[in-house]
Amino acid sequence: MAELGSVTWPPAPITTERLVLREPEVRDRAAFIELLASPEVGAFIGGPQPRDELERAIPEEPRRRSGLFVVDLGGAMIGQVTLTKDTGHLPQAAGRAELGYLFLPQAWGHGYAAEACEAVLGWFADVLPGEPVVLATRTANVRSLRLAAKLGFTEAERFEEWGAEQWMGVWKGTWA
Repeated sequence: MAELGSVTWPPAPITTERLVLREPEVRDRAAFIELLASPEVGAFIGGPQPRDELERAIPEEPRRRSGLFVVDLGGAMIGQVTLTKDTGHLPQAAGRAELGYLFLPQAWGHGYAAEACEAVLGWFADVLPGEPVVLATRTANVRSLRLAAKLGFTEAERFEEWGAEQWMGVWKGTWA
């Protein structure tokens, strides 16, 4: 994933009413493994990754990665939000910032994803005003489509990829 251009990384932690969005820490390793190994989380992103492979691959000490926010609730990681420049994976989105998010299943249904994504988009609008953000998800992922609409993304196109229909939306840098 490409850097966000001239944006200084990492930013100060972003605090919302219930959450802290911050850089990864050593204590987050087990939650990253749980997140990526979860069958529920993997349902729309190509399936869960084998836990034993994750145990070997994820370093004990996290690496700084531009655009990665750990979503912390009460001192524990419950998910992640990413905001990175699209590197051409989607030709129609090349060079634009792309929003991504994954949350542990126990965090679903509480509004944490919306709260975290709104905070990240607000931060992004402050540091790069007017820059559009794209989001892609499978059309079968109804929860993700609802969140995209709530965040103000509007449909730009639908396309086939990875054997499924995909949806791409654009956020114009302002709240609808």
